[in-house]
Amino acid sequence: MTSLLVPPESVRGMTCLDRAAFITTVELPFLKVHGIKLTNIIPVSIDNETIIYLNPLLIQSFEDFVEDEKKQLLEMNNQFGTTKIILKYDNWQSYDILRAILPKEIEVPTSYSIIGHIVHLNLRDIHLPYKTIIGQVYLDTIPNVRTVLNKINIIHTTFRNFTLEILAGDKNTIATVKENGCIYELDFSQVYWNPRLSTEHKNLITFMKPNDVLYDVFAGVGPFAIPAACKGIKVFANDLNPESYKWLQKNIIINKVKRNIQCFNMDGRDFLKTIFKTDILNRRAINQSGIEHIIMNLPALAIEFLDVFFDSFNENEIKQICYQPPIIHLYCFVKTNKGENACKLAQLLIEEKLGCTLTSNSLLDLHYVRNVSSNKEMIRISFLLAKNILMGEEPAMKKLKMENNFDIYKIMGKNKKLQKKQMNKNVFKVATVRSVKLKAKAQKVMINLKKLDLKKNKTIKKNTDKTVQIDQQFQELRREVNKSKLKIKTDAKQNKKKKMENIALVQTDITTSLVDKMQI
Repeated sequence: MTSLLVPPESVRGMTCLDRAAFITTVELPFLKVHGIKLTNIIPVSIDNETIIYLNPLLIQSFEDFVEDEKKQLLEMNNQFGTTKIILKYDNWQSYDILRAILPKEIEVPTSYSIIGHIVHLNLRDIHLPYKTIIGQVYLDTIPNVRTVLNKINIIHTTFRNFTLEILAGDKNTIATVKENGCIYELDFSQVYWNPRLSTEHKNLITFMKPNDVLYDVFAGVGPFAIPAACKGIKVFANDLNPESYKWLQKNIIINKVKRNIQCFNMDGRDFLKTIFKTDILNRRAINQSGIEHIIMNLPALAIEFLDVFFDSFNENEIKQICYQPPIIHLYCFVKTNKGENACKLAQLLIEEKLGCTLTSNSLLDLHYVRNVSSNKEMIRISFLLAKNILMGEEPAMKKLKMENNFDIYKIMGKNKKLQKKQMNKNVFKVATVRSVKLKAKAQKVMINLKKLDLKKNKTIKKNTDKTVQIDQQFQELRREVNKSKLKIKTDAKQNKKKKMENIALVQTDITTSLVDKMQI
């Protein structure tokens, strides 16, 4: 007997949809039950009796019922029988149709996103010969859909959009989306929108209060900025993509939040160096209450923008800002292997870029957002923009001890490899011409250190003469270090960040050398 759940085998391998080919006649078992006819209720009936169709995979004859069921059916005078009905294309769901069409070895594509009237698919190469029919099936079976699209390349453009192919339906890619009580209009072919981030958009805004300020560096069409403004938060929203900027402005009007948002169409670095810097210093000048939040939602590249904070403020400005440090909410992708902690790897990526560790006081949250693809995760890390980050006070990490030989480039998902010699010495640090020159500048101090005589009378404890000797040596060391720092600082005006890091490295080497030489 042909099963109700399976379309005809003849449709297997179809590449051009033929709905008529799905028509088939099946024989179904049924129970005839005496029922009552009511106004406006149309039961499936024969001779004023209700028919209950049974699953042919479970019941094919009266003998398939258990004994208790047989007894009850006979007592209620319910009649068992079989009948033939005609099933058509419209009687099956998308999975049933595609499972019948595609070769048995090809998995049915079940993952898709809905953006307004658009269904967005990410078809694999094995599905491409059947892409047209797949698009048509989804167009037929998903309610309120008018367009089915397939992404035909990865996101790699400056504006984070991708090339789309229309598989079925009309060519209109301008969609209206409702999310978390807000309405957005956008051209899906020109801007980035991911409905899978709806919960993340809502959760992050929940932690902000009306007197806070939001600086959205990569705002897109406003999924963070619009709901924040609706909550009464002052928002500075920026995006480099002119199309995103256009739709952001329109969405501000649609949601009636114009008084709470200022929009900018500029590079993220310039936005942080100008708009963010000016506003936060103005807020500190008038001692304005509230917390500043910086959202950096560009997972593939946001980490590369962190160095903008290293040289944007002078010492006095840093002191003002860090009286109440702003909070950075940064999104990133990490590549993981089985058993690895994606959140911890994300933290290590941030620390490598910052050149310092995030302490328990500065690290506020490590949040797993979603799985992007095989071994690729999206993480949000929230941390304070503290003084040591802005001034580069802490030395760059010499080595991060991790399980499974942690590789920074593999975790970032980039096709870069460090030379074996460099990896054995330092996972992150790569020698440069500048670092070699700076190291050479410190040689004078290091040579002088070698002249320090700290080994005499090492067996005599609490010796007053030796204490005085060591104090004199420390004073001499301090003078030499200060001279070195002054010279390096003078030479480093044009590249403050990198020079300060190397100063820290020099100081670390000096201190280490001194301790090694002391035999007290």
